[in-house]
Amino acid sequence: MGYYEELPELDINEGLEDMKIYKNAVLVDVRTPEEYAEGHVPGAINLEAALCGRKNRAYVESVLPDKTAHVCMYCYSGARSGMAAAFLRQMGYDRAENIGGYEGYEGPVEI
Repeated sequence: MGYYEELPELDINEGLEDMKIYKNAVLVDVRTPEEYAEGHVPGAINLEAALCGRKNRAYVESVLPDKTAHVCMYCYSGARSGMAAAFLRQMGYDRAENIGGYEGYEGPVEI
């Protein structure tokens, strides 16, 4: 069994619904700027997964200044957002979580 087969099934729609209970939630699309520009969940900010991590700490902290916020992250399939959430948790964003993949999103799209 490979790594991706062991990932839990995440439903972005359920994750977005769960976000509504958080008082200080931030929705983050970790796809590339080009993917984000083609369409994203309304209200999502773009922070490319490749830029998440310690070597880009200052940039990440400028985009996400509140380390106590619930940072709900998604990408296309859920793989990049899972890695990005893990990197952010290492940086002190204790409430960073992967909510799944845009490929399963069923709501309105913002361009």
